Amino acid sequence: MKHHAMNQEEKVTYMTTMPVKGLVCEMAVPTIISMLVTSFYNMADTFFVGRINTQSTAAVGVVFSVMALIQALGFFFGHGSGNYISRRLGARDYEHANVMAANGFFCAFLCGIVVEILGLIILEPIAVLLGSTPTILPYTKTYLRIILIGTPFMTSSLVLNNQLRFQGSASYAMVGIVTGAVLNIGLDPLFIIVCGTHRHFIPKR
Repeated sequence: MKHHAMNQEEKVTYMTTMPVKGLVCEMAVPTIISMLVTSFYNMADTFFVGRINTQSTAAVGVVFSVMALIQALGFFFGHGSGNYISRRLGARDYEHANVMAANGFFCAFLCGIVVEILGLIILEPIAVLLGSTPTILPYTKTYLRIILIGTPFMTSSLVLNNQLRFQGSASYAMVGIVTGAVLNIGLDPLFIIVCGTHRHFIPKR
């Protein structure tokens, strides 16, 4: 029986009756692909930003640690809520599973907003603390500001991705990640090189 043809009850039955070895392999392959594809986000940004100048490339490297922290925040809520959801689904307690899915999503979104606001307030101290030199500081602040504005959406999307995996829909989670990566790789050269959007963000000397 295909996953896309299953309703909630059928999915729970499938997940609780299928042999563990086969189920682990079925869930692991899409998850591994998702984790590998995730690494392409920063690689794509670094590659295309590197076409601008070396300062911009350095700024991407400095801000990478902030992106890792944002991902960790998304995983925190995603794994926590997903674990609870999977246990509630196993008990066929769909009501509490649905409530936790909403709680995990909105908690991550609200925490992302808090991180965004605090980060924008102390933007320059964060950039310096991360190791930004005076030469690349303007570039770091520009790139970091854009990343912080997207923080609520990054954290909440990671929660949804992890919740899907904990519900046994690892393939759907993989499709979401791969789609995002493909769009990122495709839109980077479009906006950076073709449209010349980077000219609006390069600090004036």
